Parts: sequence; structure tokens; C-alpha cells
Amino acid sequence: MELAALLVILALAVVAAAFVIRPLREASAREPDERERRLSALRAEEDQTLALLDELDMDYAMGRIEPEDYRASRAARVSHGAALLRQIDELSAEAPPADAPRALPAAASDIEARVAQLRARAGGFCGNCGGPLVLGDRFCSRCGQPVPGASG
Repeated sequence: MELAALLVILALAVVAAAFVIRPLREASAREPDERERRLSALRAEEDQTLALLDELDMDYAMGRIEPEDYRASRAARVSHGAALLRQIDELSAEAPPADAPRALPAAASDIEARVAQLRARAGGFCGNCGGPLVLGDRFCSRCGQPVPGASG
């Protein structure tokens, strides 16, 4: 019985070693060029900007930020985000390397799915304070005003 267990452990070690070594042995791996690095950095910065905008909106909805500060900060971040999107579009318009995989259709369908998800959650804005409402809200989370037409 000990010999069988030893053989199983040895077989697992060989499979694990082959799994780890395989990517190192493949010659098809290539180093990303400067355009790909820049595009990746811009997309990471875009994600960070969207997260900051979401956080700013939540802080405003919770009353942590004054309206004047909110409008100024939001305008600056939206402007920065638009500049990032322009740079991403310019870099994406350049011809990709010949051996680069084309993942645009999948990315487009992911974006469409995300937009549909956000639209399903949207519930409009409060008529009293202008705060965002989520579909199904009976009261505004910012001012507590009842939402017209909400079942309850």
C-alpha cells in the first residue's frame, strides 16, 4: 500500500511540474510593445477614475460632500475620464500587431451586458432632492421623501 501511495504522489508531482514548466517552454510568448503597455495603463486609470466617480456619487448621496464641492470634483473627474477615453480610442485605432488576438466582439458584448444591468437598476431621481433612486425604492435614501408611484 505504501508503494502505491508513493507512485500516486510521484505522478502528481510530475503532472504539477509539467503544468508549471509548460508556459516557460512555449516559444510563442512575446513581450508586449510600448503601445500595448500604454493602453493597459490607460485602461487601469480609466477603471480607477470610474471607481472614484462612483465613490464621489455615494459620498454626495450620503451628504458627506457639499453640493458645490461635488459639482466641481465631479466635473474635473468626468473631464479627466473623457481625456482618458480619447487617448484609449486613439491607441485602439492604431493597427494591432498581426499575431495579437482579436477580442473586440466579446468586449462589446460585455459592455452591452453591463449597460443593460445598470439600466435595470436605475430608478430615476428624487423629485424633492434630486438624489438617485434604485428601481423598487419606496423612499429616497438621501432625504427620506416617499417615491411617487412606489408600491407599499
